[in-house]
Amino acid sequence: MAVNGKKARRKGRGVRYFAAALLFVLLMGGVIALSVRADLASGEANLASLTGYVSKRCDAYRMTSMALETRGLIRLIEEAKQAARDIQYLEGPADESMLRELTLDHYLNGILLLDRAGEVVVSYAKDPALETMLAAELEKSVLLDTADHPQKTYAVRVYTADGSYIDMAACGQLDGDGVVVAYYKTPPEYVSSYGLDFSTLLDGYRSERNGTIVVTDGTRVLISNDESLVGLEADDIPMLRSINEQGKNGEMLMVRSGDNSPHRSFGMIQRGRTYHVYALLPERAIFDTTVPNAMVALGFYVGALLLVLLFQWKTAQGYHEQQLARDREYQARLKEEARRAESANVAKTEFLQRMSHDIRTPINGILGLVEIGEYFREAPEKQSECRRKIRDTSHLLLELVNEVLDMGKLESGEMVLEEIPFDLIPLLDAVGVPLEQTAKSRGIRIKWQPREVQHTALVGSPIHLKRLLMNLVSNAVRYNKDNGSVTLSCRELEDKENTAWFEFICADTGIGMSEEYQQHLFEPFTQEHSTARSTYGGTGLGMPIAKSLVDKMGGTITFTSRLGEGTTFRVILPFRICQPGELPPQAVKAPAPDELQGMRLLLVEDNTLNMEIAAFMLENAGAELTKAQNGQEALDIFRESPAGFFDAILMDVMMPVMDGYQATRAIRALERPDAAAVPIVAMTAHAFADDRQRAYEAGMTAHLAKPLESAVLIRTLQRWKKN
Repeated sequence: MAVNGKKARRKGRGVRYFAAALLFVLLMGGVIALSVRADLASGEANLASLTGYVSKRCDAYRMTSMALETRGLIRLIEEAKQAARDIQYLEGPADESMLRELTLDHYLNGILLLDRAGEVVVSYAKDPALETMLAAELEKSVLLDTADHPQKTYAVRVYTADGSYIDMAACGQLDGDGVVVAYYKTPPEYVSSYGLDFSTLLDGYRSERNGTIVVTDGTRVLISNDESLVGLEADDIPMLRSINEQGKNGEMLMVRSGDNSPHRSFGMIQRGRTYHVYALLPERAIFDTTVPNAMVALGFYVGALLLVLLFQWKTAQGYHEQQLARDREYQARLKEEARRAESANVAKTEFLQRMSHDIRTPINGILGLVEIGEYFREAPEKQSECRRKIRDTSHLLLELVNEVLDMGKLESGEMVLEEIPFDLIPLLDAVGVPLEQTAKSRGIRIKWQPREVQHTALVGSPIHLKRLLMNLVSNAVRYNKDNGSVTLSCRELEDKENTAWFEFICADTGIGMSEEYQQHLFEPFTQEHSTARSTYGGTGLGMPIAKSLVDKMGGTITFTSRLGEGTTFRVILPFRICQPGELPPQAVKAPAPDELQGMRLLLVEDNTLNMEIAAFMLENAGAELTKAQNGQEALDIFRESPAGFFDAILMDVMMPVMDGYQATRAIRALERPDAAAVPIVAMTAHAFADDRQRAYEAGMTAHLAKPLESAVLIRTLQRWKKN
């Protein structure tokens, strides 16, 4: 019995030991198996996420760079086409002087005219070295083919050794004699602003944390966070070759660093249309939790179940808390979006209210002055006073519209600064002239301090510089005290590397600004008091426009102000110094009475008042007019006229029956020799760049924005006057 009992106890003990060992083996095996599986899944997910993200970034870099390049080349093609149109209407052959004028007008670096064999007939280049850099491109047959195919164009971007690039575009001359080539160089300091640096794509990825990342073009390594691999062929790297031969997109694969190497890694590939992205993680990085998990299971396998249950509870609790946090975040986001939408609606309503008030006020003044003028018909002095006030009020209304348009252009990036030669002194002299009458009526003196400048011939955007200074002077006069003063000064600070820096100061003795308002000075539509608009006038856009112009010109604007004492603005701007041979453009002269003598023009305008104004300008310059009320009437008149009868057509755009675009296309489609050649000039209040582009696409030769200036109108038409 005793022996049997001992045997039974030993047998029971053996069973328990076996059960404990079996439990240990099962537990350890389960832990290791689960850890390995989890590590593999996690590693595969990490590799998939990494390769997918890098692949998308590669495509985004490529698409963005292509879009930026295409946009620049399309703009240059249009400039080349316009130059070809301008050359077509020359009476004689184009010369270097004509090409220089076109180069400056279109903001280019040079223009060449080639014959059908590719020889340079005539050219103009700001920098002759650029023409040499383009010599190889000028010999390409695809460029010369444009001479035989008027609808064909050619454009290319040529990269130079200094990091800059030259955009070149070519099109056939409209008379079929050769090719027009236009080009523009983007300096190295601006290249980074207009493109993306592909080499920086993997910045922030460290091999010890993220593994090895490689981007190839299918054969050669382009970039990698392991610089030793850059430039190598992918097939010369064993692990990449194995992945490329065996791996599928998004599938993790185990590879060796060599045929007999004990070192193993896990890798993945994402094949794109342009780039192949590889990611490699060492084996130890994949199984970074297996050994610790096994050690934990070895020490605490008895309490493994409790730990698992605790872990499950913690996980569920954490998930629940995360869900609550996400719900709270979602609700907060909804509230913020609703607040922004409400703010946008309020801003839009306030903007419309302001514009309604600001537009109605000068219109009411104009109508009232007309009524006063009619009442005092027999009083010449009163009539003259009314006309002057109507003109001033009209300029105020135009200024309001221009400020709104300027603000829209600046916010959308539509506004483009010129790069043309100009004389600083006449520009400064003209700044205060439009405000002299207003200032004089209030006893305000506008005075210039002695100007301390060495360079007066500069290259920049004179129209925007003048607009900037006039905004400052206008504010200084508007918010000044009666019998106050506005003091202006201009000082050249330094010149360095062919660039001169200027300081412009505008100081007034006006009402000044509170410290609270100073913080919002450059925000659109902000004014010191709710009554400021009716008391002092203005839109609240002058200072935001001034700040945006200064930023766009690469300068700075600062100010000091004390309430009740006045305000001083300080603007610092850089301008390139005008080199010998670069002359400022001549001022537009007032038209002479016979400058269009002998020209037969077709004037198309549906608005009676606009028709009367345009007819006065043209007939006063000696032109013979035929008038049409809409596009259909203009088409009928041109169709029934003898060939070559009209020297040019002035076409409004927005008209009943048939608009200006439709009428232009219909005229160009007529089967008569002058239909394709007659100049058609758009006259429209649509003044943005896309409006000009739409006019050119419709077949129009030039674009003039309303309100029309007689000098600009007549200068444009003189291009086609027959001597």
